[in-house]
Amino acid sequence: HRFYYYDYKAGQGHTYQACRHYFDKQLRIMPRVLMDVSEISLKTTIFGSIYESPILIATSACHCLAHVDGEVATARAATETQCIFTYNWTFSNMPEEKVLQTLGPKFLHIYLTTPVEILEQIVPQADKKGYRAIVITCDQPHERIRDFVLPLFEEASKNIDPDLMKNMSIPNLNIPGIIVKQPFGTGSVTWANIECLRKLTQLPIICKGILSPIDAELAIKYGANGIIVSNHGGRLIDTAPPAIECLEDVVNAVDGRAEDIKA
Repeated sequence: HRFYYYDYKAGQGHTYQACRHYFDKQLRIMPRVLMDVSEISLKTTIFGSIYESPILIATSACHCLAHVDGEVATARAATETQCIFTYNWTFSNMPEEKVLQTLGPKFLHIYLTTPVEILEQIVPQADKKGYRAIVITCDQPHERIRDFVLPLFEEASKNIDPDLMKNMSIPNLNIPGIIVKQPFGTGSVTWANIECLRKLTQLPIICKGILSPIDAELAIKYGANGIIVSNHGGRLIDTAPPAIECLEDVVNAVDGRAEDIKA
């Protein structure tokens, strides 16, 4: 069942449970009273641009598992709710040009493990296509998907546009028309990869998957403009701390030198 993909948790699910516990038991909202709320706004500024909402739809794979229109439907919903949509170039079920027809603001998501010749084609064109930032996943140097999840990816991938995906690598998936180049197998990506990416674009670069203040410092050192504090939804490394628990320490380490986003 496709729900198994959404329900996936790394290991024994300790990180997932810790996240639920933090939200259920520790996260509280302190209300204020007698405040003038006759005019309210969610507008915010990110990388010098004004957005109607601070809400970012994080990158995720194979939206056709949830909706027949896949990422196009998600992008439309983001437009209607005035949120930022992050387009997963590698694992999208819908071709890029269809997603770009929707009107809302978009960030482009890529993996540093993608073959360099592919990055050199898509990253320099991102700003011309209307993307406002590049999001890179930093916490997935190898494939993590369990065997029982793979058939679900195969089902979703039936709708993948062959021209978009023919040179991309999706390890362990039997998808016709794709040349497998095993981008997740070596585990060899380092901070130097961000420096190389920086040479390909003037767009802001956002590092996704940061939990440690030390890594936040390194991300800035190597050219990142923003940080997404994330533990991959408890789907990657079990026993990792809740992202929201790490947010304050990362924000303090960054100290205004980059944008901080909680995912």
